[in-house]
Amino acid sequence: MVKHIEKRRRVYYAMLNIPAAVRPAFNNKRKLLKSLETESISQAQVRVLPIIAEWKNQIEIAKGTSTGDKFLDDVALARRDAQRLRSQGVPEWAIEEAQEQVATSEALGPDNTHDHGDGGQLFDAVSVALGKRLLLSEHIDSYLNTTSVTVKTKEMIRRDLVRFTSKFRFADDATQRAVRDWANIDLEEANLALATRRRMLSACRGYWDYLERQQKLELPPPFHKVLPPKPKKRTKAEIEAKRKGFRVPDYHKLLAGCQDDPTLSDLITLGAYTGCRIEELCGLKLTDVRTDRFELVDAKTEAGWRTIPIHDHIKQSMARLIDTSKDDYLLSGLTFNKFGDRSNAIGKRFGRLKKRLGYGPDHVFHSLRKGFATQLENAGQPLNVVARLMGHTQDNQSLGNYSDGLVLEELKRAINHVDWSLR
Repeated sequence: MVKHIEKRRRVYYAMLNIPAAVRPAFNNKRKLLKSLETESISQAQVRVLPIIAEWKNQIEIAKGTSTGDKFLDDVALARRDAQRLRSQGVPEWAIEEAQEQVATSEALGPDNTHDHGDGGQLFDAVSVALGKRLLLSEHIDSYLNTTSVTVKTKEMIRRDLVRFTSKFRFADDATQRAVRDWANIDLEEANLALATRRRMLSACRGYWDYLERQQKLELPPPFHKVLPPKPKKRTKAEIEAKRKGFRVPDYHKLLAGCQDDPTLSDLITLGAYTGCRIEELCGLKLTDVRTDRFELVDAKTEAGWRTIPIHDHIKQSMARLIDTSKDDYLLSGLTFNKFGDRSNAIGKRFGRLKKRLGYGPDHVFHSLRKGFATQLENAGQPLNVVARLMGHTQDNQSLGNYSDGLVLEELKRAINHVDWSLR
């Protein structure tokens, strides 16, 4: 069974063991249990994440872990106190009354004049602890744990949310007018482009949706009509359609230009004869390579999980790369960036090469993939064969939903129509 999930009868439950040291704060329970209200394991795996994140947060509160932030520590203190009182059977209204009385005393100070009080900080902390106010910065990590995006994208979202929650401490601070001023005045004065501001608001909108679903936030989203309407722009497909494909002379020009960089030369050759994306080739592991084919199991989309026959022209190159690899990858020696991407550095080397050879922004590494597709089309290969080789979604429902794909021999016959040799 998946971690933190139990099946009881036909329904899945979220489950988390409570450390013995903090069980008194949970009425001496040994574990936390909550129905996920589904019989589907895939749905359960999605629904369990925010619940476990919240439970772990409660356990950390009960442990009294210091955050180094006085306000957050005050919130944790108020929550621990409330948990202790609940375990003793104290009713909720009495807990609220007692905590607010202490907070009011702190705000007034010893002379009851506010002059030497805490400015209402403890009262705000108690409001958060009692669920009366929502501290926006508190749930960012829990939200990011529920997202299925790349590490790089996750860090970008985190930066956007930190900026948002630094401006708006509590959810009720983020009114539509205040958010509009922030997006159109503060961020513009920080020289952020309109597209960047739209991206930031999109991240904030996703976070707000999460807070509505998982943290019982009932305030209306403050992001409607905050920025001016987006002008109509070309879609990603339209942009890619405008890119130029490399032709046979271009391919040989590229190879001649990188004779002092054998790894880049191998990458270009593989791109030309497989039609793969640069990320797919740089992430290809030896365990996924056979003598006559290789499997792409970590592609950009589900349709991209595919089998590629090894073209006759690159059989010797593939064998050499396998024999000389010093790590687990076909293209050995590439470095990871901080987001776990092996294609970043060599992609920049390709960019410098093509620029030095006189190619502009309409020629990129993807242009080899475009040239690969062009050759298959000119060879009269069926669309479904081309789609299988390139990892594109099948538009036909019968093929897309029910077919397991073409046999290897058919794919091999098709791919060997690709020919980058000079005539």
